[in-house]
Amino acid sequence: IPSHGKSDFVDQMCLGYALNESSKIAYASPENKPNILHINKLIAKMLGKFPKKEDIGTPIFKECEKFIDDYINFIDYEGAYNFDDVLAKAAELVKRKGIKVLVIDPYNKVTMKDKNRSDDSYTAEYLLKIDEFARKHDVLPIIVAHPTKMKKVQGESKPPMPDFYDIRGSGDFYDMSPHGLCVYRDFEQEIVRIKNLKVKFSFQGVTGAETITMWNPANGRYSEVMGDDTTGYSPIFDNEPWIRISE
Repeated sequence: IPSHGKSDFVDQMCLGYALNESSKIAYASPENKPNILHINKLIAKMLGKFPKKEDIGTPIFKECEKFIDDYINFIDYEGAYNFDDVLAKAAELVKRKGIKVLVIDPYNKVTMKDKNRSDDSYTAEYLLKIDEFARKHDVLPIIVAHPTKMKKVQGESKPPMPDFYDIRGSGDFYDMSPHGLCVYRDFEQEIVRIKNLKVKFSFQGVTGAETITMWNPANGRYSEVMGDDTTGYSPIFDNEPWIRISE
């Protein structure tokens, strides 16, 4: 659902891949423009705080900037983002930079030229091209998509959590995607539920499993919590840097 934190969660995933697996990332992300603001969000997660003027130029800030230069790539266009152009640029980045993750955020703003067809036909071709690209280049594609407008259930104060078939466009998202995550923000309890909507292979996880987190306003991270739905939740915020100064 819009404003529930999908892009922020994807950023944390990608930083995890980069910091722990040395995976290089490419973003085709109209959602996060301009890049300077996106970089600021990424640096905040690495530093453990949103940087202030006095942080700029410090050794650890420079280390964060170097990390961004080494591991994060941005696919940019002045106007509309064309899907085939994005895949071509990403294929180039595989060869030049060795990227292992491609983020498209959001799906509805990185479009194919021929949109005058049914949603099912359009989405099926889009996902087939993504699948072909992933297999050919050994790259993990992450597509950020929005659901249709979620209607509140009578007697409930908030909309229900979307499932895979609620994604705007086509049921092919469920049928053709090997994995699906939902990021669902509960404003009343101030928590964010991360739920597996689909896991293709059982050894990779459990469909329907979820974890409960809280968004940390100090640095934009999703952190663990204590408690439950009955007692309420309290955060275990982590504000320590995720990056160390090179010797």
